[in-house]
Amino acid sequence: MSKKKEDSGSFEQLEHYEKKIYDQKQLLEISKALNSTLDYNYLIDAILNICLAQLQTLNAAIYLAPDVDADHFTLDSSHKGFDISDKDMKMKIMIDSPLVQNFEEKPKAMTIRQLSDIGLSEDENLKYFKLLGAEMIIPLNAKGKVNGLLVLGEKMTLSDFLESEKDFLTILASLAGVAVENSRLYELSTVDMMTQLKIHHYFQSKLREEMDRCRKKGTKLALLFTDIDKFKVFNDTHGHQAGDVVLIEVAKKLIISARKNDIPARYGGEEFCVIMPGADLQEGFEMGEKIRKAVEAQLVENPNGGDPLRVTISVGVTEFYPTDKNNKELIERADKALYQAKHGGRNQTVCYKVPT
Repeated sequence: MSKKKEDSGSFEQLEHYEKKIYDQKQLLEISKALNSTLDYNYLIDAILNICLAQLQTLNAAIYLAPDVDADHFTLDSSHKGFDISDKDMKMKIMIDSPLVQNFEEKPKAMTIRQLSDIGLSEDENLKYFKLLGAEMIIPLNAKGKVNGLLVLGEKMTLSDFLESEKDFLTILASLAGVAVENSRLYELSTVDMMTQLKIHHYFQSKLREEMDRCRKKGTKLALLFTDIDKFKVFNDTHGHQAGDVVLIEVAKKLIISARKNDIPARYGGEEFCVIMPGADLQEGFEMGEKIRKAVEAQLVENPNGGDPLRVTISVGVTEFYPTDKNNKELIERADKALYQAKHGGRNQTVCYKVPT
């Protein structure tokens, strides 16, 4: 072997080791980032953005179990780049499907072509991913089980995924799988299972945190309290099953209406609230009206049969004052505004006004 070829081989080997060291450093930083939060939505967004940045692709999506004991995966709404329809959002990837079972046995990143070559070309899920424009599927793993699927489109360069990139993705997905599992467990301990709103003690804790942030950084904070109008009468008339359906549907309006950093919570019974970091009283009022109008316009399916159900809500709004010493003061003002809304005719949003 000539000296020139030896030097070339040594250089390539050096490049290979440098790339491995770089990838390991990247994975270490990614691991730190993924384990630094238990916020489920933030975590999913971070995973997808990491894929876009690291793999030079414009399309990334993740399929996760909608519930703890679900028998299928569905597309998370934080998908990036893919042309997603309502039908795609409803598509179920069954956990006992050949595609998922393959990943149970071989938990590693694989291209659509590789999956077809090993006998899955007729799998309905794989056909679906082809139509979606997917190029690569990577299983998320936690406790030895597949707990999600990461789906990527083709690279911007239109080149094939390298084996080193597949190895990188496999490790990344394993880290992501554990982070998602931890976040899901945290969600279970902080979310009201019926309404999917944050529970009371979580609300109190986050409100305290946001008030501390206001004091330290001079930021704004709005707080909304909502109450379903004449809910006791509604329950007595239609029954508790119908009442539960209404609670769920009203909670959905809060969740859908809330901004990304807002915190919708169940304060107790039919009383819900929204913490709005960075918002002033006017923005709080606008949010209150947005939620109120959405609830007023909705028709809720009657579980007892018959005509659809309608309800309205009253909303009270206040904002953080620099003189606020604790949660109680802020909550009391929101509650007073809510009282004014209910006793002033209901189905309205009222802002707390400082007595003159």
